[in-house]
Amino acid sequence: MKTKQLRNIFLALTALLSLYSCEKMIIDEEEPLQHSDGNVIIRTSLYNIVPFDTRAVQNIEDVCTKICVVLYQDDTKVKDIRQKKGDTGYGEVELTLEPGTYQLLVLAHSSSSTPALTNPANIHFTNDDIYSDTFYYYGDLEVTSETATHDVLLKRATTLLRITLTDQIPSGVSYIKFQYSGGTGVWNAVEGKGGDVKSQQVMTYNVASYVNNTVPPLKLWTFLKEETTELQVTIQALNSDKAIITEKTLKDVPLKANMVTDYSGSLFGSSSSSNTFSFTAETDWEVYQTGTF
Repeated sequence: MKTKQLRNIFLALTALLSLYSCEKMIIDEEEPLQHSDGNVIIRTSLYNIVPFDTRAVQNIEDVCTKICVVLYQDDTKVKDIRQKKGDTGYGEVELTLEPGTYQLLVLAHSSSSTPALTNPANIHFTNDDIYSDTFYYYGDLEVTSETATHDVLLKRATTLLRITLTDQIPSGVSYIKFQYSGGTGVWNAVEGKGGDVKSQQVMTYNVASYVNNTVPPLKLWTFLKEETTELQVTIQALNSDKAIITEKTLKDVPLKANMVTDYSGSLFGSSSSSNTFSFTAETDWEVYQTGTF
């Protein structure tokens, strides 16, 4: 009788140990889900963006130094996360949201400051911001109680005019200043085009270190309200006190949305402001425009 009782106790203990072992295995499998603090993860770092300067594919952190992730609901901004290059997890955001439909804006740029993002249809960069290559995503985001990861693909918003001065920088010139109109410093992410705002954009480059040498191509970024447009660009050479030494105006410089246009010419030579414009085929872009002045 004792032997039978001992055997029953042994079998019961074995069953309990087996049950405990199975429960522990299930807990181990589910444990990683308990580390998440939010139910929405937005990733941009896994996507690649083609820069204007090369056809080679690069990560977003190699192209832009700042990322803004903003969520709106009922025309009200409810979340605003700002990241800068070097931050841990740059390009990925984890947050907690109540279930519902949101509008998601992701803006990547390298401007010196961040524009106000209260209205995704009126993202206003100012002349103090230093315009840069800019990328964006805008669309609806459906949030449930379940944790979900969303990979977003950013599109280029900007169009680039690249100016190459073919002559050397004379002594006494410290700055090259550009004032240009025809584009805009406002981006409408809802419609995916430049905002309906007329603005004169300004870019100033310090070129004092290039005296007696030629400067590298100087970049003028803008947003276009239409697929194509024409810029008027005034180029000024300034001394250290920002007084004008010489200037030249380029009229009717054609641009196309999301494309690059190269212009080259002399600022300190001939006073002629005429320009000869020509198109060339370039495999990196659908249309790659070049011109001289």
